[in-house]
Amino acid sequence: MDNLQATVEVIRSRIGHRIEQVGSRIDSIEQRLRDLKREKLGRCRKHLPEGTGRYSVGCVDIMSDHTVNGTFTRVYYPIEKRDIYKCQMLWPLWLPRKQYAKGYVYFRRRNVKMFSKIFNWLGGDVYVPAVWQATLLRGGANFPVIIFSHGLGGNRTSNTTLCCEWASHGNIVAAIEHRDGSASMTMTFRQYCNHDNDMSSSNNMQHQKERLHRDHSFTEEWLYYERQENEIDYEIRNKQVHMRAEECIRLLNLLESMNSSEEDVHNVLSHRFDISQFRGRLDLSRAAIAGHSFGGSTTIATLSKDKRFKVGVVLDGWMLPLEKPLYDEVTQPVLFVNMETFQWKSNVKDMYTLIEKGLGQADRKLLTIRGTCHQSVTDFQFVVNAALGIFMGLRNKLDPFVAMDTINAASLGFLSKHLDLKYDEYTEKFLEEKNDVIIVGTNLNLCQ
Repeated sequence: MDNLQATVEVIRSRIGHRIEQVGSRIDSIEQRLRDLKREKLGRCRKHLPEGTGRYSVGCVDIMSDHTVNGTFTRVYYPIEKRDIYKCQMLWPLWLPRKQYAKGYVYFRRRNVKMFSKIFNWLGGDVYVPAVWQATLLRGGANFPVIIFSHGLGGNRTSNTTLCCEWASHGNIVAAIEHRDGSASMTMTFRQYCNHDNDMSSSNNMQHQKERLHRDHSFTEEWLYYERQENEIDYEIRNKQVHMRAEECIRLLNLLESMNSSEEDVHNVLSHRFDISQFRGRLDLSRAAIAGHSFGGSTTIATLSKDKRFKVGVVLDGWMLPLEKPLYDEVTQPVLFVNMETFQWKSNVKDMYTLIEKGLGQADRKLLTIRGTCHQSVTDFQFVVNAALGIFMGLRNKLDPFVAMDTINAASLGFLSKHLDLKYDEYTEKFLEEKNDVIIVGTNLNLCQ
């Protein structure tokens, strides 16, 4: 009996030792996996959040004309699903050129020479997790179109995270770079050597576009933000908001031309990208417009002018540039998504005026996201760390990923409702019920 007990103890000891060895081996494997993950992340380029939809995302810049009258846009579109991290050598930079860093600094009224170097150090190596000039997803249904208008001092890449997310759910998203003087920086081409006498003929204009790629008679011209003595002057901003709306309408016209089999669209930036792949692939009967801040008032002005846009999304909109009679011209559904710390009473009251004018005719809602600031709609919150972001007013209490996810859920939900999109996470309940993050309505007391 004693021998049996001793044998059992030996077996237990050996089993225990073996379990310890196995446990140690598992710990070693887990540590190796963590090391490999850190090694992979260390090799991965610094980047903005990737889209979470069922498609990967491609993007391309299109400029319809080399002058300030041309349309300049970055188009985000669905492509075949792939491991986006294996394509990181094909990712474009978030700041397409260093001049855009100078533009942001100039807009913030800081020393351009000094602070643009700091901005480039912070954001100059940030990439967009999208495949540059990739092939549009083949087959399947045509894609709805969303035009996005940036805010005051923004440009076509300021809201890249949002645009990529919307494109990953099966939309063509065209982010315009406005030429009205409200962009932090924009680019045109200037002809400095006149080889032709008749500069107005259509044949010569086509010749100029073709020559842009093969000789040096054109040079880049960078246009800074146009500062105003009074930045909230109604007359100035009202004129600009109508210019911006016309630019959005021209962009939709450009997309119509890209979709048409009868027209060739020339991109003065590149001959290598085949724009013809968009022919017949855009569902222009499902066109929407969205915008942030000044882009929000641009959204409303555009809806009033062009009924081809079926729905609008206003993200932390700035209502001052709009004349009140214009509200009567807006007949489409509109969603207002406000950030908690930016809005003020008169601005929100104007939003409710537009909402009330649509009662019984169009679906209009106003939501407020707790713990957010005006820049929670932009990419800046992902470019800098938490401490610097809070110090610079680029983020607030709510985690940037949660903030962006909430903005996207509300926006895509509303768009899916009115454009018949396949967006699985949308529920009417999300837009109707209060929760820890969403306020249905405003956080401001409008009665005082």
